[in-house]
Amino acid sequence: DRHVYMGLLGLLDAYNEKSRRFLKYFLPFMLTGIVYDSMRYYYWWGIAGHIHVAEPYNFEKAIFGFHDAGKLVTPNEYFQVHTSSILDFFCGLAYLIFVGWYLTAAFMLYLSDNLRILRTFGWCFFTVNCMGFSTYYIYPAAPPWYVIQYGLLEEAKMYIHATPSAASRFDLLFGTHLFDTMYGNSVDVYGAFPSLHVAYPLLVAWVAIVTKRFRVPAIAFYFLMCFSAIYLQHHYIIDIILGTGYSFAGLLIVRCVQERKTLAHMSWSERLGKLLWPTPTLSPEISGS
Repeated sequence: DRHVYMGLLGLLDAYNEKSRRFLKYFLPFMLTGIVYDSMRYYYWWGIAGHIHVAEPYNFEKAIFGFHDAGKLVTPNEYFQVHTSSILDFFCGLAYLIFVGWYLTAAFMLYLSDNLRILRTFGWCFFTVNCMGFSTYYIYPAAPPWYVIQYGLLEEAKMYIHATPSAASRFDLLFGTHLFDTMYGNSVDVYGAFPSLHVAYPLLVAWVAIVTKRFRVPAIAFYFLMCFSAIYLQHHYIIDIILGTGYSFAGLLIVRCVQERKTLAHMSWSERLGKLLWPTPTLSPEISGS
């Protein structure tokens, strides 16, 4: 896959001015794909000996646990028992389209010539992913589905494949094998911390708020993804909180770099407003300014 990406980068750069313009604004997304794909060559070596299984589970139960039928359970354990075909559909659909969700946002910005926001969105996406991928190695954490399947007592298993877990119920509704295929190619088995499934929709929600387009569906999808990550047994609540925090951190990092020359003489409140709510204007190459 990485060879395809590299070949595509070279082709776009050499073809013509329009392809180079496309490459300029979609480079962060392509680089993210290259970095993620390269992880398969060193992932297991990088996490060997320090995978956390019981610690995330016990922390989740201590902070967010509640009693159900006289037993202290995590939200994941509650939804392992209390399921619904309607929730299976909507949560599975959210997980199925989340990649297309942020790519659609990127293409909408590109086609509407809102290139300033697209540039910020793209580099935020890349930055958040780099932060998330780094965390996978610093603190590799087993997801809820691993605890369900293998328990807490044994040493973390190496060289296993990710499983769609409860997302497979979506496939059962339609007689498909979409999630088996998706998770069979997954690299980050122990990548529960943070939830990038949640981080991406939050960045899209930021784009929607700044551009004042599709704000309600974008924000609604973010909250649907937060719930889906728990309902489908892929993340704990703490993962959701971390994923949300990573999005804000990535946004602030990128915006600080972009606006570093204009922030010096602003108050802290003015700086925060400038960083979080940039004016969605046309790119200089489009507007002629």
